[in-house]
Amino acid sequence: MKHNIGIGDLVRVKGYADYYFVDTINEHRILSESVEEFDVEFDLSDTNGRYLFAYIEDISLVCRAKYADEYLRTGILTERMKIAKEDAPPRFTCAMSTDEQARYIDELLDDALFAQGAFQATGLSDFEAKERAAYELIAKLQNEMEA
Repeated sequence: MKHNIGIGDLVRVKGYADYYFVDTINEHRILSESVEEFDVEFDLSDTNGRYLFAYIEDISLVCRAKYADEYLRTGILTERMKIAKEDAPPRFTCAMSTDEQARYIDELLDDALFAQGAFQATGLSDFEAKERAAYELIAKLQNEMEA
């Protein structure tokens, strides 16, 4: 299943008023004799550290991780942040080619390095969590690519 949600993105969850940051994305490919299904689950946290688990059908993208950090600093969702999501590319899926997966891993590495620098500069644990989540996802994706 292709989706355009990535680690660190700011999302809204159906039935909840707050915005949440994507900490982890879990994709499951379910095979049976007659059907192949994809299930996408998200581990989320808000600015107060509250945790939430949600499925792809309950998530809507508010803004990309690049702007979500600005939201974290200011608490204000600007029009620029909202417009930036319109050009958001699809994120990693089980159905991507090896080249697409490699490009996505490169993007995750960039995100992890940015979060690492931001954590060192600000000391905010959200950045440390984003860095850790990106590296964990990179390791998971590399294992899947090798399998």
